[in-house]
Amino acid sequence: MFVNSKPAKAATKVSAGDLIELKIPPLKQLKILPEKIPLKIIHEDSEILVIEKPSGMVSHPTDHGGNVSGTLVNALLFHHKNLPGEKNRAGLVHRLDKETSGVMVVAKTEEAKKSLSEQFAERKVGKKYLALVVGKLKNKKGRIEAPIGRDAKNHTRRKISLSPNSREAITEFEVREEFQNASLLEVKILTGRTHQIRVHFSSIRHPVAGDSVYGFRAANEEIKTPRMFLHAWKLKITHPKTGEKMEFISPLPDELEKVLEKMRSRNLK
Repeated sequence: MFVNSKPAKAATKVSAGDLIELKIPPLKQLKILPEKIPLKIIHEDSEILVIEKPSGMVSHPTDHGGNVSGTLVNALLFHHKNLPGEKNRAGLVHRLDKETSGVMVVAKTEEAKKSLSEQFAERKVGKKYLALVVGKLKNKKGRIEAPIGRDAKNHTRRKISLSPNSREAITEFEVREEFQNASLLEVKILTGRTHQIRVHFSSIRHPVAGDSVYGFRAANEEIKTPRMFLHAWKLKITHPKTGEKMEFISPLPDELEKVLEKMRSRNLK
């Protein structure tokens, strides 16, 4: 940076009328290559592809160049070369966290991408999850309304915040099964904020089991899970071309089902 044609330091003071010059390096172009990664396909037609994302897979490469390999986008580009949108988001109209498994819809045409994006933006998509949370909830049904924003101390985290940059977030839940120290919930999100379910349930002291970011260490040690117990179970959309109402279900993965079986066998109810 230069101030009045002279090199500037961090402590340089500027005044009204000073000429400030900046050199901005060109954006780094991400090289995102197709990769032969198996996809578990639930449904496919000329407009959409519905898949089950496994836990541990990142949805897409990040803008700053991280995770350029092994993502869902890398897999999609191998199976379909002409997906709409920017290459690092090819076909995607929504995402799931790395550790979250479950059903996702992918657009195969520009028309499908526009229609699905509008459905998500206008909250016309039905999204339900299965989550095992720590402890027993006071109410068997409930609604959490709390705005979510970035954590100023850690840009990868989110938190409940009333700052101007926070966004409305609404989560509904119903208890499906109770154990001695945990509850299996059916969760419906009316908004799609980053880490929404995890942040909301952590804020009411019932974090998702196995969540190393928003969970409590003692609780995670008590409830043993092979990974975070959060699964995108059901997705309802309107087909972008035919207008048909469609529902897709992804059964709970074996590793999570075994957690429930073990808890039931130990009579923890």
